[in-house]
Amino acid sequence: MEKLEGRISKLGKKIKIEKIKASSGKADLIDIIPFELLLTISLNGNAISTISCSPASLIELTVGYLVNNGYIENYSDIELLKICSQDIGKIINRNDLASKIEVTAAIDKDKIRHSDSLRFISLECGSIDDFIFEKGLKKIKSNLTVASGVLLTLNRETLNQQRYKKEFGGLHSAALFNKDGNLLNLAEDIGRHNCIDKIAGFMLIKRLSPEDKIIFTTGRLGIDVIYKICRMQIPIIVTNSSITFSAAVLAKKINLTVIGYARGSRFNIYSWPRRILK
Repeated sequence: MEKLEGRISKLGKKIKIEKIKASSGKADLIDIIPFELLLTISLNGNAISTISCSPASLIELTVGYLVNNGYIENYSDIELLKICSQDIGKIINRNDLASKIEVTAAIDKDKIRHSDSLRFISLECGSIDDFIFEKGLKKIKSNLTVASGVLLTLNRETLNQQRYKKEFGGLHSAALFNKDGNLLNLAEDIGRHNCIDKIAGFMLIKRLSPEDKIIFTTGRLGIDVIYKICRMQIPIIVTNSSITFSAAVLAKKINLTVIGYARGSRFNIYSWPRRILK
C-alpha cells in the first residue's frame, strides 16, 4: 500500500468527485487523476521553455527536449543539470507545484534565443524550435528489418507495462524496443511529445545507439513527433493511433518507417515499408 501511495502522490492526486449514474443517482467518491507540473527549462541562465508535463523522469525529459529541439547536439555538451522546485502561487493556487531545471552547457550563445515572453508548451501540442528548420533534417540511415510478428506484440507489451495509466488513466506512453521486440524503456506522461523526449533523454544518458531501435507510442503522430524521431535517428516508429498526412509525407522524405493503428492483429504502413518483413 505504501508503494502504491508513493507512486500516486508523484503522478496522480486524489480528488473528491460526484459520480452520476442514471440507474443509481449521485454518489460521493474519491477519484485519482493525473497531476500536471509546469517545468521551466533554463539554459545557461536563460529560461527557454515552460512545459506542461507529468512529474517523472524530468532529467530525461530535459535532456531529450534540449537535443530534439536543437539547443544542444549531444548529452556530453551538458556540464551541469540541477532541479529546483518552487511554489508557483498566483498562477494557479498555493497547492500547485512548479519545477525549474537549470542546465549549463557548452554551446554557442546564438543557440539561446532571447524573447520578451517565455515559450509555453502545453500538453496538447509539441514544439519545433527554429533551430531545426534552419538546419534541416538528416535522413535516417539504417538497414534495420523487423518481422511483422514482432510489431504486432508492441501494443500489448506497452499496455501491460503501463503502471500509472492503469491506476488513474489520462496518460500517454512511449516505449523503446530493440529489433526483437524486447522492451528497453517506457515513459508515461500527460503529453505524447513529452514521452518521446523522455525516451530520447534515456537513450542519450545510457548512450544507446538508435539504428536498431523501435519506438512505440500511444499518441497521434504529427509533424512535431516526426521531427523528434528524426533528430533521434530512430528508423521505425509505431503507434496504435493515427498519423497526419503531413507527417506521413515528411516521414517518406527522411526515410522513416511509420506504422499506424497497430492494434490486435493488424497495422498500416505509411512510409518506408521495406524495413518490415511480411
